Amino acid sequence: MTSRSGAASPSEVHNHVDGGAAGVVLQAGTITGDVWVAGPRSPHPVPRQLPPSPSHFTSRAGELAALDEVAGQETGGRPALAVLVGPGGVGKTALAVTWGDRHAGRYPDGQLYADLRGFSAGTTVLPDEALGAFLRALGVAPERVPPDLAEQAALFRTLTAGRRLLVVLDNAFSAAQVRPLMPASAGCTVVVTSRLRLDGLVSEGARFLDVAPLSQPHAVELVVNAVGRTRVAGELDEVAELAALCGRLPIALRVAAARLASRPRWQVARVVAELGDERSRLSRLSAEGAAPVAAMFDWSYRALPEPAAKLYRLLGEFPGPAFGVEIATAATELPDPAEGLQQLVDASLLEEVDEFRYRFHDLVRLHARAQRDDDRAEVVPRVATWYLHALTRANMVVIPIRWRVSPVCEQYRGTPPAFGSGRAALDWLDAQLPNVLAVLEEADAQRHDEVAWQLCEALWELFLHRKHFPRWLRSHELGIAAAQRCRNAVAESRLRCQLGRAHLDLGRFEAAERECERALELARAAGSRPNESVALDQLGTAAQGRGDVQAAIDHYTASMAIEAELGIDRGVAQRHRRIGEVLAQASRDAEAAEHLETARRMFAEMGDEKDEAKVLVGLARLDARGGDVASAERRLERAWTVLSESGSSFYQADVLVGFADVAEHGDDRAAARGHLAEALKLYEQVGGPQVERVRARLERYDAEVAEPPPADHPDVGGDGGELTADDGEATGAVPDDAADGGDGEPRQVGE
Repeated sequence: MTSRSGAASPSEVHNHVDGGAAGVVLQAGTITGDVWVAGPRSPHPVPRQLPPSPSHFTSRAGELAALDEVAGQETGGRPALAVLVGPGGVGKTALAVTWGDRHAGRYPDGQLYADLRGFSAGTTVLPDEALGAFLRALGVAPERVPPDLAEQAALFRTLTAGRRLLVVLDNAFSAAQVRPLMPASAGCTVVVTSRLRLDGLVSEGARFLDVAPLSQPHAVELVVNAVGRTRVAGELDEVAELAALCGRLPIALRVAAARLASRPRWQVARVVAELGDERSRLSRLSAEGAAPVAAMFDWSYRALPEPAAKLYRLLGEFPGPAFGVEIATAATELPDPAEGLQQLVDASLLEEVDEFRYRFHDLVRLHARAQRDDDRAEVVPRVATWYLHALTRANMVVIPIRWRVSPVCEQYRGTPPAFGSGRAALDWLDAQLPNVLAVLEEADAQRHDEVAWQLCEALWELFLHRKHFPRWLRSHELGIAAAQRCRNAVAESRLRCQLGRAHLDLGRFEAAERECERALELARAAGSRPNESVALDQLGTAAQGRGDVQAAIDHYTASMAIEAELGIDRGVAQRHRRIGEVLAQASRDAEAAEHLETARRMFAEMGDEKDEAKVLVGLARLDARGGDVASAERRLERAWTVLSESGSSFYQADVLVGFADVAEHGDDRAAARGHLAEALKLYEQVGGPQVERVRARLERYDAEVAEPPPADHPDVGGDGGELTADDGEATGAVPDDAADGGDGEPRQVGE
């Protein structure tokens, strides 16, 4: 690509194609302008979220047929809804996922699954958390997931309209948990499992299917299949007695079968005798129906070797939905828990989620928590500390030189990076978020305040780049409260700045100002100049978003003075850039040019080509408004040369929007439209408000009913939206403001 501003002449470019070609091919005689080629892309992702079907799934022919009937019935334009109701351990989840797996072809647009954890000892999953996960699975960029539940539900209905999806909502506690998760299409089916009869779903057209314990013959069949027919051929009467002792509940039957399978010399009669004694002991203490499960768990637990038993007792305290070997090590301080974890899996006391992760059935978790262990109270602080260190190491890859209040990062200065790229680090952080938030909630509840506020601070890089707004807001409520209980004003100020940034990104400028003003008070009282600078900078952004030009300039100027005092030249340059952009939006072009040129010169002296290129885009707009289109195009060409190599779709799209603005000033609306169309493709890769802004401008062009936007139109001024994914990951470069006063936040004013 040699030019963005004009077409190359045929004498400058010669394209020749001969011979055969395969794949995606563009063939033409003379090409003027630019050629962009993209391969075919699926219109939307096809999620496959169902857990694996259990081995030795037995019978349930009647229930499977009933689900077939529900899915095939006329619903009057809404999704089919089945609610599987039954006691814990009866096999509701196994039934739902097995049916879904067998009918995957009926739902070509995918399968969504959420464990709502309505009966778990840990935190119940809120509808907005489950909806956010569904929206991301359907291809919505994290930063485009609305923070409000009603908006999330509306977007979910929009995305699912006309699609054929299966949605499995496991362990629901109430109809209120379920309603927002209902898709919009009659081609969808929703299967809910619950221990309660959720009568509130009658209005949604629900059909309730009772799931009872297995029949006696099928309970026997499950054990025979799991242990091996040859093994028990001569003891079928004893197997029948064992099935009765287990209450014909699949969860208890699997534990019993696992115990037999691991002891090939045992006769079934021995298990029956031991379990009969155990059940008799517990029957006087247990509620009706609970004795078979409790007896089975007790009997199997006492047979564990001590390392595995220790894992069982302590991992029951882990509040997250799933865990790996690292968490098992942190929770128990056992040096090598892998063998013990496998023993728990073999005993059917632990389920394998995948090759690296495990989880408890909620009944098993409750039993594990009931076992006495002197180290039980240490599990949450141990795991919280492990996550704090792991998150910090990942964060140091995403934004290496950000100022942090927590001292943990100092332990890793000079150590090899934990991840090969910022994107890999962010992906790991994203995957760990459900566990981290569960640990944070429990640390807050148990008043482990010192580690709680640090864990909250360590979520910054992930929330900055991937947003997760509801979780961002909730986690920082907890972190701020923990910092207050620690009487740590610097930490509270820092967390309020982080919370204020969430409100800025949501366009909630008054809420952002409240948080940042309080952060400013705390920072000044504590003498924390870095926090003071960040708070002032964000107050400037809030004022800019409200249209208060002078207040924005005053805040940015005050922040700039602190950056200069701290010797952070890049921070000074960034504040010059921000002031220049505010002045440009206010059509004070001469003053704007002075600040932008100062920023450009400082970035050039630092060798920061990327930030210099971003300033050039703003200067180009000023040149065009002043009538010097040629100078504007030269600046944009230079910016494109640098930013097209950045790996950031946002940066490239910003330059294209700059080209469109300059083309408008040159009365070349066709060229402007072409640049905007290319920018839209790039913005759509990562999402954000720029998508709608550019799309609206294109619609105005297409309708040919609107005049070109004035020079101070919000689509023309500003930076067009900065990076919200990792940047320069292989070169060690960092996102936009990583070194200026300690935040490393890319700016998206007014989002």
